[in-house]
This record gives sequence, structure tokens and C-alpha cells, in this order.
Amino acid sequence: MKLSLYHRLSLSLLVVFIAIISVFYLWAQQLEKKTRYESEQNLHLSLAANLARDNPLLQQGVYDHEALKNLFHTLMIMGPAFEFYFVDPNGNIMTHSIAPSLIKRNKIDLLPLTQLTQNRAPLPIYGDDPQHLSRKKIFSAAPVFNGSTLQGYLYVIVAGERYESAFNRLQSTRQTELSIMLMLGAMLFLFVVMLGIFSYFTRPLRRLSQDIKALQAVGFDKSKIELAQWMPNSRNEVHQLGAAFEQMVKQINQQFSMLQKSDVQRRELLADISHDLRTPLSSLQGYIETLALKSNKASEEQRQQFVETALKNAQQLKGLIDQIFELAHLEGGQVSLNLETFNLAELLYDVSAKFSLQTTAKNIQISIVPECSYTQIHSDIGKLERVLSNLLENAIRHTSVKGIITLAITELNNNQCELTITDTGTGIKEEELLYIFDTRYRASNAIQDKEKHTGLGLAITKKLLELLKTDIKVTSTLGEGTSFSFNLRKVSL
Repeated sequence: MKLSLYHRLSLSLLVVFIAIISVFYLWAQQLEKKTRYESEQNLHLSLAANLARDNPLLQQGVYDHEALKNLFHTLMIMGPAFEFYFVDPNGNIMTHSIAPSLIKRNKIDLLPLTQLTQNRAPLPIYGDDPQHLSRKKIFSAAPVFNGSTLQGYLYVIVAGERYESAFNRLQSTRQTELSIMLMLGAMLFLFVVMLGIFSYFTRPLRRLSQDIKALQAVGFDKSKIELAQWMPNSRNEVHQLGAAFEQMVKQINQQFSMLQKSDVQRRELLADISHDLRTPLSSLQGYIETLALKSNKASEEQRQQFVETALKNAQQLKGLIDQIFELAHLEGGQVSLNLETFNLAELLYDVSAKFSLQTTAKNIQISIVPECSYTQIHSDIGKLERVLSNLLENAIRHTSVKGIITLAITELNNNQCELTITDTGTGIKEEELLYIFDTRYRASNAIQDKEKHTGLGLAITKKLLELLKTDIKVTSTLGEGTSFSFNLRKVSL
């Protein structure tokens, strides 16, 4: 089963909290036990010495162990919490106050006894428990002398087995009550802390959720609402998510805006193209209907003129349709490139020759600079020829009689060359330069000639150059001319 972020946070915090409480509880138990043993041992530190001093049997360094046993039994009845042992100088247990069946070891380590009697270690000091093979307990001890001869030690376990059993029973009951109270208090505290922590950590998530719902309500239009401010450089993942969401919304709005703008442009383009198609089509239809009328008494010369005019309209219609298909093909992104290496100057001369009739008719001079160039470029010659044809056709159209069009090749240092087409035509207003590559755009000062133009040439040119991975730049001075330029990749000889 997959857990949500909320559940994982809750479970993790609960485990950590229980672990901390458990460690703290165990540490408190050990500290309480150590403190209790230290205080009890300190309280009964002189117990063995007083017993040895006040009892004649021990004071005389007696050897009567049966009498000692009776004495220990009497003392144990008076103080059931104590266990009494008499050990020889080697640590062997000589007599004791408990049942023989309870003894598990007959010898104890004397080092703790000497540490206690000679004050060589801090309390509590633990000695061997004769009723257990490894257990240690607090004790009181005193040496017993016969004259100057050490007879042994009086070894008194302060918290004996009977005391420990009674204490553990009572402590178990108290610990159960304390554990229940501690658990209830801890759970209540944990609940309050978790509410505060989760409220703090989930606040950005709630803000993000509110932003999403608000955006849904307004159709994801960011301009209609104010979103929360997110910090993209924050280490908080929620802030990073919020910043990414904000960026996504911004990009969606930009795409919506571009789609709306594109839709408006397409509608305008469709309307303009429909008008341009209707005009030559209506003219073509009119002339054909005139020629088809049986009652038409036009002369042979008039008929020939009608046919030529109809043919001209048909060619114009075909040219417009070809450009529409070309632009749609380019915008569809399904155009492939056929890259090859060729001489740029030769291509310029070939393209210029195609327009010799138009330039001769308007007495326009086309100049290629330099006249002889060995610049080799690596590009698609067909698409570059189409670009040059569009730019030259546009320059010829907007250049008056006796004008000059210059095609200049400039060598650059980074394996690039710049190709510039400059005319001495009417020029373009500065505020209109940003729009000349839009489909169907015509400058306000464009020369009106007898030919109909679709206005798609520069739009197709820009698309073709984008395919060739270069950008076209334009500068113009009104009344003096216009210059188009773009870079091409040069091949070193």
C-alpha cells in the first residue's frame, strides 16, 4: 500500500518521537536507579562498621560461625532488606543469614570491599551477589580484626533479594501507571506538535492547490488572478514545484496568446487570400464567358486580347496558389534540406540573369560586389536561390526607374560570410520594419505597379532562412532605399 506524503510524515514523526521517548525513559530509569543505589549505599555506608563495633562476637574476631549465623538471622529479622555475610580474607563465604539453598557462589571478589572501606572509588560501588552468578549489588562492608590480625569482612548487602522483590512489585505497578500517563501525555503532545508542524509544512501545498483551483475557475487565464509568490531558488521542494507551476502557467498563457494571435492572422490571411483569389478568378471567368457567347461579335484581335488577359489572370492565380502551398509547406515543418558546396558569386549571377527583362524594362542596374569572388558556401542551393529571387523581385518592385540594386558578399572571420541586397528604392518607415515579414503586410509607401502581388514573398523568405539556420536583418531609410542581409556558412578552400 502506497502512503501519501501526509501519512509518511506522520508515521516518521511518530516513530522518531517514540524512539526519543523510549531512550529518554530508559536513561531516566538508569539514572534513577543509580541515584537510588548511591543514596542507599551512602546512607548505610557505616552499617557494617557499626555492627562489627557494637557486637561482641565480631568485636573479638570470633571464630564461632554458628553464633554468627544466629546473630545474622536476628539482624535480618530486624532489617529484612539486608543480607549479612561473613567472608574470610580470601573472599570465601564463611557464614550468612539466608537459606543455604539460595547461595549460588561461595566466594566473592574482595576488590569492591577494599575500594569501599578505603574510599578508593566514587559511589555507588557494586559487589558480588552470592545469590546470583553474575549480578552485582550495593553493599556495606567492614574488616574484622582479632588484635592486629585480619579475620575477614562483614559483608552486608543493603538492598537484598526480599527488598528487591518487594520494591520491583511496587515499582512495576507504579511504572505501569506512569507509563500510561506518560503515553497519554506524549500522544497528546505529539498530536498538538504534529498539527502545528503539518500546518506549517502543508501551507505552501494549500496555497498551490488554491492557485490551481483559482486558475481553473478563470479558464487558466493568469491575467485575471494574482498567484502566490514562489521562490525558485529555495531548497523547499514545494516552492520549487510552485515556481515550476507558475512558469508552466506563464508558458501556457503565452501559447494561448500565440494561438489566438495566429488564429486572427490566419483569419485575416484567409480573408485576404480569398479576395485575391476571387479577383483574378472573376476576371478569368468573365473573359471566358465572353468568348463562349455565340452572340459575341468581337473581332479576332479582340478575342486574342481576351485570351491573353484570361491567361494572365490564370498565371496570377496559379502564382498565388503556389505561394500559399509553399508557405503552408514551410510552416508544416516537413521540408528537408539538400546541403552542398557551391560558389556564391555564380549563384548571384544566375539569379540576376532571371530578372534581366524586368531590370531592363525599368532601366535598373544590378551590381554584384565583388565582381569576381571565390567564396564557397555549404547550404541548400535551391532554397537559397528561392530566397534571392524573392528579395530581388521585391527590390525591383520597389525601386524606381534608373535605380541600382547591389548584391554584396562580405567575408567574416568566424567561417561566415554576409550577403547583403541593397536597393535605392522608396524605403520603409522605421515603425513598419518589424512587420514586413508578416504575411499579407504591405508597407504604406509601397510602389503600386500594374502587377498584383500576394504579399507572401518576405514571409516565405524568412521561413526559408530559418530552415537554413540563419536570420535575416533589414535596415531602411525612407526615400533612400532598403538593405536586407543574412549570414551563410563559408567553406575554407
